[in-house]
Amino acid sequence: MDATLWAELAFPPHRTRLPVVGGLPAGVERDDPLPPHPWYPFQPSREAFRYTLARMPAVREPWLRAIYDRGC
Repeated sequence: MDATLWAELAFPPHRTRLPVVGGLPAGVERDDPLPPHPWYPFQPSREAFRYTLARMPAVREPWLRAIYDRGC
């Protein structure tokens, strides 16, 4: 293997990834489709919420214990 090719593969040139602000320039089109939007609003898992609350020391507080007991 040529040393230049090996160096390119082993040590790729540094490319800075800058954050993009604003839209695309005029005349430039996206080549990837936007992700689909869900048909329903996001709802966190009740089981995961209760599981997390059960392991928090603050669940002994009356107001938080009431939420835990309701099963929300």
